Amino acid sequence: MATANPNGAYRPTAPAVGTRTSVRVDQALSDDLAILMRPGVNASDAIRAAVGQLANVYRTAWHHGVCASDTAPRILAYQLYGEATTPPVSSAYDVRQPAPGVSPHLPEPPYGAHVAA
Repeated sequence: MATANPNGAYRPTAPAVGTRTSVRVDQALSDDLAILMRPGVNASDAIRAAVGQLANVYRTAWHHGVCASDTAPRILAYQLYGEATTPPVSSAYDVRQPAPGVSPHLPEPPYGAHVAA
């Protein structure tokens, strides 16, 4: 589904809450999902976690002015921890969701100079 913008071009819109979306699984996506599922989560939860993590990167970049709003930031680095701080969740339905209208916590701005887009 897409909506028209003033220039006559179309922008995709997110699926409505409660609907299902689908994606064709090619070899690369299958391989990536296999990696994300190794800790014992199902494909749906792996996809939710991956999309959520990338959305937080975008949200943080836009909020702190790392790149122009509505442009995809380039990820140059990431930080890893040796162990998960909480056990994996078996289903997204087991996770407590924030109240409607409450935005997720935004981390501090990234260290160092911001890269020009």
